Amino acid sequence: MTPDAARVLKLLAAGKTTREVADASSWPRDRVAALARAQKGWLLDTDTDRVYDPDGGPVTLPADVAQLADTHLPYELVARAEASADPHLRKLAATVRAALGEIGDRLVNAREAALVAERMERLQRELAELQARHRQLTGGRGAPGTSGARPADAKKRRTGIRKWAAAQGLDCPANGRIPKHIETAYDQAHEGVE
Repeated sequence: MTPDAARVLKLLAAGKTTREVADASSWPRDRVAALARAQKGWLLDTDTDRVYDPDGGPVTLPADVAQLADTHLPYELVARAEASADPHLRKLAATVRAALGEIGDRLVNAREAALVAERMERLQRELAELQARHRQLTGGRGAPGTSGARPADAKKRRTGIRKWAAAQGLDCPANGRIPKHIETAYDQAHEGVE
């Protein structure tokens, strides 16, 4: 983590809003918010625009981040080089600042990607549990909003709809998707008939 990112975290932990931190650090607000969301044990309140600990305690920084936040020397050197009259020094400073920014962005993105992957895994486990519970409650029928038909049953149904449509003189393609109006008419004609 760069000293600049650590300083951003320190400001957030002190109760500053992401907008205030963005203004103080010259980071874009969405980058500040992404860094806040990437911190373990931190949540970002969208109403107050401040970070908080979901357990109700104070927002704390890891010791290494707190130390790093107080280390501004590399950034002071870059700032002095940017203000220099020497064009070569200004060019080097711009390169260093861009590199530090890219390092910070990549670290934040990698951490946020890991958190997203962890959440996806948790949601997939939860979905599997819900699907198992649904099967248990419905005796194995499909999920709500699906026909619940097995592939062989679905094929048999499509064949039946096509034969019925041909007998009725309706234009139904022999292959591919059956038009919705034909499927609806078939269902209405066969309502209560199994």
